[in-house]
Amino acid sequence: MNFSNFAFRVPALLLIALLLNGCGTTRDSVEWRVKPQSSYYARDQATVFDALEGVLTTMGYTITERAPAAGVLEAQGQLLESRVRGAARQYFVTVKIRTVGENETAVEMLVHEAIEGEFKVGATKQALGKHGRYDSIFAALESRLGEDSWLPPTSGSQPELMR
Repeated sequence: MNFSNFAFRVPALLLIALLLNGCGTTRDSVEWRVKPQSSYYARDQATVFDALEGVLTTMGYTITERAPAAGVLEAQGQLLESRVRGAARQYFVTVKIRTVGENETAVEMLVHEAIEGEFKVGATKQALGKHGRYDSIFAALESRLGEDSWLPPTSGSQPELMR
């Protein structure tokens, strides 16, 4: 057995494994810095959940996970083609809904954007801290829930639902 060849291969293989494994940790290390957008409504959790599911469906999202009792709703938008041939983007919505008081419900939403360029090495997915989709979804939800449904957040009642 040639030990000089073996001694070179082991560190090289370990380095390759560490580099490839590092790619998987990037999403978690960056996403924790993006805070979900929150809104509060003067309606019970079931009503808000059903209304939000209807809003997302009306806006063209496909519901990918639905757990009303846990207050979890996930959806993905349609694939949006770009002007650049072979490039596309897609939006994903993760929502946590929870009762925070009598007839008061908190909604926390995190929007992700996946972009695939013309280079075809895979999509890049990132959480968006600020985006117009938050405003449009929350506005449609408020409209669907009716007049006087939106509640301003009270100090100290802003739960971290996404954790």
